[in-house]
Amino acid sequence: RRELPPEAPVLGEVERRDLDRGQPLDPERVLPLPLLVVLEPHVGAYSKPLPELNSRNAPFVEGLRQHQLRVPRCKDCGHYHWTPYPACRSCLSDALVWTPVSGEARLYSYTVVHRGVGVFGEQVPYVVAMGELLEQPRPCLVVAELVGTRPEDVRIGQALEIGFVDIPHHDATAFRWVAHQ
Repeated sequence: RRELPPEAPVLGEVERRDLDRGQPLDPERVLPLPLLVVLEPHVGAYSKPLPELNSRNAPFVEGLRQHQLRVPRCKDCGHYHWTPYPACRSCLSDALVWTPVSGEARLYSYTVVHRGVGVFGEQVPYVVAMGELLEQPRPCLVVAELVGTRPEDVRIGQALEIGFVDIPHHDATAFRWVAHQ
């Protein structure tokens, strides 16, 4: 187990799982994740918006409930995509499959939010980060809140990993970027 920074008091248990990094990711099977970060469950009323479950996002939402990040991957060219789209952005194939990914990334871009609307104003300042997943060949950029580090310590290129937050009263799970120490 690795120790997480003291400035991130909401962080929970961290478990390591092995991943054979010498093999390309196989989209047809569920892979063990190299690192699973489960943040403390949300307590009390959750007032931020949650996605409505529908046929287009069901595999993504179910993946979150299982503490997996899934993104569409093209069966024809192998490129990963985020956000979901009806066709591959590289080859225009509609042969897309929801695929578990490692959740490991590098910080591509970020902004520090100092003024938020409604419930988002209650936690300022906070960091909204764009992480570039390690899965390639096409860069796959995912946006989420970044936790586990102070805004002034955030640096482009730093290692990130997905963390999962269970929201029990809504039978939902959200995800955040966690700064990898």
